[in-house]
This record gives sequence, C-alpha cells and structure tokens, in this order.
Amino acid sequence: MEEIINQLKNVGVHIIKNDWDILLEVHNDKLIQSSKMDVLIMELISKMKNYGIERISLECPKTLLDKLISTKQKMRIVGERVIFIKDFSEQREIFIPSYEVWSITDTKSLLFLSEVMGNEANKAEKFLMSMKSELPTQAEKMYTVYTLNNEPIGVVFPHIEPETNKEGRIFWIGIHPKFIGKGYGKNLHLIGLYRLQNEFKAKSYLGATKIENIPMRRIMKTNGCSEQKDALITLVFSS
Repeated sequence: MEEIINQLKNVGVHIIKNDWDILLEVHNDKLIQSSKMDVLIMELISKMKNYGIERISLECPKTLLDKLISTKQKMRIVGERVIFIKDFSEQREIFIPSYEVWSITDTKSLLFLSEVMGNEANKAEKFLMSMKSELPTQAEKMYTVYTLNNEPIGVVFPHIEPETNKEGRIFWIGIHPKFIGKGYGKNLHLIGLYRLQNEFKAKSYLGATKIENIPMRRIMKTNGCSEQKDALITLVFSS
C-alpha cells in the first residue's frame, strides 16, 4: 500500500492517513496526471481491506473528477466543501479570548470532547486516537479549549499539515451545546488561527467547510480568510 501512496504523492495528491481512513486531496488540478491517478486510486481501493482500511475519501475540483472515469463510478459523492485561505506574513495586534491547552490523555479532555460532539466517550476516544495516528508529533499540543469565566466553551485543534510549507489547518472545531448560537464560534476559530500563527509558526492557513455551512463560512470571512472560487467535490468509498 505504501508504494501506491507514494506514487499518488508523485502525481500531486496530498495524502492524510490514520489507522482506519485515507483522505486523498487535490486542490489544484493543473499539474495532476489524471489518468495515472485514476488507476492508482482503483488499486488502492482493491487493496484497502488487506491493510485494515475502512474508508477512502477523495476531495478534488469537479474539473479533475470528470477526468477520473473509474474513480467517479466507484466512489460515492457525499457533498462539496468550500476552501478558505489566510496569509500569516503580517503580524497584527488583535484581542485573543482566554484559552487553555489540555492533554488528550486527560479524562476531562475525553469527557468534554464527547459532550461537544454529542457522542459516546468511546467515539470521542477513537477520534483522538485517529488524530494521534495522523499527527503523532503534534497531537499532545493541539487540544485547545476556549474558556469564559473559567468555564470551557468549545474546543479547536490547530496543527501544521505534514509535507506542506508550514501550512496551518484546524483538525476539528466545535462549541459545547450549552453555548451554541451565542456567537462564540468566531472567538474559537480566532484562537485556532492565533495559535497557528504564533505558537505553531504556520506561514498560512487553509480551512474547509461544507458548502451549506453558512455560519462557518461567515466566521472564516470575519476572521480575515479568503474564500476560494472553486468548491471541492467530496467522494467516499467504504469497505
């Protein structure tokens, strides 16, 4: 499988992998060898069960997807996502709300995340383990909690995307159900951007959200991120 993954990287595909899932990303299709990419994705799908992979996802522009004939037939389209970018070359003095960095192994971290996600604790634990699998050197410093009057409001997971030029991303972001609809999302996202620029030393930020997620799109625009013109099609194949 590693040979196929390396070949996909060589044709311009960015790979995000943990113990269960593989995400294939292409944000710009200008230099992509689409025919070779199509063959490699089919090979990856045919061998995924042998390596315990449960799901393969693909995000790419529609212009590229139309060239991936076999992939388009095999994988299922599940939605579209909008890409936002922000350049961190300029330092700006802005107000940053209070936050704390929690350990992913603390019981309080697991319980709070399960409440924010609305999931059982074992699902939140699997999420954290997948994050640790993808980002082993960063996971322990990612769990960032927005606090207000010493009460946790929400959580954001900033990180540097591997094999990029210090590109900052947010692994996940969420507000506790008690505080949804109170306008705290902007501050939580701002904390993530602040940590990326000042603590993770990111050169830029790339964010993505579902095309129908209007509140999150507004938050990213409010926090100075530029929406890109072309949306990405999201496809999934599950074993």
